[in-house]
Amino acid sequence: MDLKYHKLFIHDHLNSRVFSESYTSDASEKGQLFIIFESLKTKIDQQPLIDQIIDEATTYFYEAQNSQTNDPELILEEVLQKINQLLPELNTSPKIKNWLANIDLAIGMIYEDNIYISSIGNINALLLHSNQFTTIISKNNEINLTKLFSDIISGQLDQGDVLIISTNSLFDYISKEKIKQLVKRYSPPSAVIKIKQLLETVPDFVTLNSLIIKKSNGLDAELKEEKINSETETSVQDISDSQKQTSNKQTKRGTNVPRTKWVIDLKAFKNVNFLKKFQGLVSSTKLFFVIIKKVVVFIWQRVKDGFLFLASNQYRHKKEVKTIDRITTTASRKYNWFSRLNLKKKIALIGLLIIFLVFMQTLVFLTQKRSEKQKDVDYYNSIQEINIKFTEAESKLIYNDEQAAENLLLEINQIIEKLIIHSAEQQKEVDVIKDQVWQQLNKVRHIYVVPSPVEIFDLSSVLENAKQIVQKDNKFYILGNNQLYVLENDQLKALIDFADGKFLADWPNTNKLILGNNNQYFIFNIDSRQIETFNFSQTAGNTSVQDLAIYSNNLYVLDPQNNQIFKYPERGESFANGSAWLNETVDLSQANSLAIDGSIYIINNNGAITKFLKGEKDAFNYHEPHPIIGSDATIKTFKDSNYLYIIDPQYKRIIILDKDGQIKDQYTSIKFDNLNDLAIDPEEKAIYLLNNNHLYLLAINE
Repeated sequence: MDLKYHKLFIHDHLNSRVFSESYTSDASEKGQLFIIFESLKTKIDQQPLIDQIIDEATTYFYEAQNSQTNDPELILEEVLQKINQLLPELNTSPKIKNWLANIDLAIGMIYEDNIYISSIGNINALLLHSNQFTTIISKNNEINLTKLFSDIISGQLDQGDVLIISTNSLFDYISKEKIKQLVKRYSPPSAVIKIKQLLETVPDFVTLNSLIIKKSNGLDAELKEEKINSETETSVQDISDSQKQTSNKQTKRGTNVPRTKWVIDLKAFKNVNFLKKFQGLVSSTKLFFVIIKKVVVFIWQRVKDGFLFLASNQYRHKKEVKTIDRITTTASRKYNWFSRLNLKKKIALIGLLIIFLVFMQTLVFLTQKRSEKQKDVDYYNSIQEINIKFTEAESKLIYNDEQAAENLLLEINQIIEKLIIHSAEQQKEVDVIKDQVWQQLNKVRHIYVVPSPVEIFDLSSVLENAKQIVQKDNKFYILGNNQLYVLENDQLKALIDFADGKFLADWPNTNKLILGNNNQYFIFNIDSRQIETFNFSQTAGNTSVQDLAIYSNNLYVLDPQNNQIFKYPERGESFANGSAWLNETVDLSQANSLAIDGSIYIINNNGAITKFLKGEKDAFNYHEPHPIIGSDATIKTFKDSNYLYIIDPQYKRIIILDKDGQIKDQYTSIKFDNLNDLAIDPEEKAIYLLNNNHLYLLAINE
C-alpha cells in the first residue's frame, strides 16, 4: 500500500445521539475498501441494517476482485451498483420510516496512490495540497432513490497530500487550521492521537467518525510506538472499560453514577426544526422590511426631488445656482493655484502634463500591441496543439483504434470553437482545418463524403420553400408552402394552389397523391387535377397526424398523441372509417416518421428504430450508426424494396440499411445543409434528395 491511513472513531453508543460505524477491509492487490456510516438514532436497532450493507459491499468487493476487471473504479462502480439496489429495499422497512433521508454514507477504495469515493448525505472530504484545504465532497441533501450513488470522485495523491473523509462533527470542535497543522506534521496514526488529545473535553454525546489518508513524504513526525499501540487499544476498549467501571460503581453504591458530567449542548438547538424555521422566518421578515424601507426612502427622495425640480422655479434655480457655484469655485481654485506659480514651475508643470499624456498614449499603444501579440501567441499555440492531435489521430488509425482517433478529432473541434481569429489569413487557415477534421471524422465513422453531388434542378427560381417530394412515372411532384409543383422534362410547373402545405404522399398503383395542411387532408387526382377532401381526424380516436403512408391501398396514419397507428381501408375513390392498428400498448410520443413494406418501421426523435408486424412489435436488431441518428430523422421504404433509407439532417447524412439491419452505405456532403426529403428510384439505383430548394442525385453503390 503506497498510502498510509488511520481511522479517528470516537463513539459512545449509550450516550451518543447518532448511530455510527467505520469499516476498512483487508488490503489486496486490487485495493482496499472503506465505509463510513452515520445516522440519527431511532428506537429501532440499526446495527443489522449497517451490518447488511457492509456484508453486501464486502462480498461484492471480493467477487469483483476475482473477476477479470483490473480497473479499481470499475470495481467500485460494481459495489455501488449493488448498494444502490440494496438501500431502497432497506428504506421501505416499516420499522424505520424515511431512513435514507437521515443517513450519511461514504464508500470508497484505496489503490496504490489513488483514492476513489462516492457518498450521500452529510459527508465531507477535504484535500490538503500545497498547504491549502480544498473541499472535494460537501453536504448533499438530495436523495435519488433510483440511483443513490451517482458519481465517483477519484484522484491521485502527491507526496505530502492528505485526504480527510469525515462527518461534520470533527470540524465543529477543531478548526481546519489546527487539523491542517497536525496532519501535515504527523503520520496518520500519530495525527489521530494528537487530535484525540484535543478532543478529551468533548461531551460523550458527540461522535467523531473520520478517515485520514496521507501520501508520506518521509518527513512525517512519529510518536513512540508504545504510545500508538496504547492509544489504539484504548480507542477500541474505552467504551467497554467505561461500562465496566460504571457497572462496578453502581453495584457498590447501589445508585446510578453518571460516567461523565452533565453538559448542555447549546449547538443542539440549531438542529431543532421548529427553531430553525422560526429563526429563518424572523430573519427573512427583518431583511424584507429593511429592504422595503430603503426602497421607499430612495423612491420618495427621488420623486420629491423630481417633483420640486419640475414644479418649483425657486428649487430649480437653487439647484442650478448650486451646481454652477460648485463648478466655478473648483475652477477658480485651480486657476488661482496655477496663477500663483512662478514661470519655471508653470513651464515644468505644463511639460510634466505633456510628458504624462505622451506616456499614457505610449502605454495604451504598448498594451494594445502586447495584447495583440499575446492573442497571436495563443492562436499559434492552439494551431500547434491541433497539429499534434492530428498526428496522434493518424497514429491511432494505423493501429485501427478508430474510437481513440475520433475522440482526438472531436477534441480538435472543441479547440477550434474556442479559437479567437484576428485576420483573414487566420480565418482561411481555420477553414482548411475545419474541412480536414470533417473529412477525417467521416472517414473514421465510415461515412462517404460526396464532394459535389449532382444537381438535377435548382428550384429556388420558382419555389420559396420546398418541403416534400414524390417520384411517380418519371416525374417529380414537389410540395411548397402554397402550391403543388411538377418537375417534368427539366421544367417546373405549378399544378394547384395549396396553402400551408405540410404532407405529400404517394398512392401507389393509382394516379393520385395525398395532400395535407392544417389538419385537412385531400386526394389529388393527377389526371383531372382535382382535389377531394376526406376526414379521418375524428374517427377511431385519431386526433393528430405526424406522418402517413399508403400500402396495398390502405392508408396508415402515425398519431404520437394517442401512441397509435390508425389504418383506413380503401373505399372507392377514398378511404373508409379507420381503426387502431396496434394491438399492444407502445410509447410513440417521440415518433417522427413511418415507412411501410408490409412491416411498419417507425423512427423516433432519439434515432431509435422500431419494427411492427401485424399490429405488434417485431424484432429488429439493426446496426446502430455512429454517431447515433439525430433528431427529426425521416425513414423511407416501399414494397419490394431491399433497403431502409434514413434522412439524418442533424448530421447531414443519408443512411441506407438493409432489411436485416446492417449498414449498407452512409453519405454526407458539405452541401447537405438542410435535408428535407428524398425519393427513391423504383430500381433502387439512385436517391433523389431535396435539400433546401435544390434537387440532388445520389447513385446507390451496388
